[in-house]
Amino acid sequence: MNRLPNASDLTLPEMQSLRLVATGFISKTIPKLHQARLVELGLIQALMGGLMVTPIGRMVARRIR
Repeated sequence: MNRLPNASDLTLPEMQSLRLVATGFISKTIPKLHQARLVELGLIQALMGGLMVTPIGRMVARRIR
């Protein structure tokens, strides 16, 4: 991908998972496929046993579809 990801790159369920993670550091699981896709796009990161949104992920999560 030659550009930053945006909301149109995500399905509605992926966006809902991103918004869940954007509420703060969570250990609650989201679907593995959503987690893998969001990590691949650089919108979230997995660390210390939980998930955390990245700065670009925070911007995408704030956008209204």
